[in-house]
Amino acid sequence: MSEMASEPDPFEEIVLDEDFVSGGVKEPTADERVEQAQRIARSNDRLRASGEISDGSGKPRFHRVRKSAPWIAIGAAIGIGIIVIVLIAR
Repeated sequence: MSEMASEPDPFEEIVLDEDFVSGGVKEPTADERVEQAQRIARSNDRLRASGEISDGSGKPRFHRVRKSAPWIAIGAAIGIGIIVIVLIAR
C-alpha cells in the first residue's frame, strides 16, 4: 500500500467545472429515445408488412445437414474405396 501512496494522483489536475461538464458527450433525453424507438418500430412494421423481414413466428432453421454433409461424403468415398479394393483383390 505504501507504493500506491507514493504515486501521484493522475486525476489531481482535473477540475470539474462548467467547461468540463459542457465538453462531455450529449445523450438524448428520454423523450428523444422514446421517439426514436417508435420510429424504429414503425419502420420495422413497414418492413414486416412488405415481407422484407420475418415476423418471428417461425422457428429458426438449424443447418445440421450442412455440417454433416462433408462427413457423409467422406464416409461414402471411403466405403466405395473399400468395395473397389475388395473387388480388385478378388
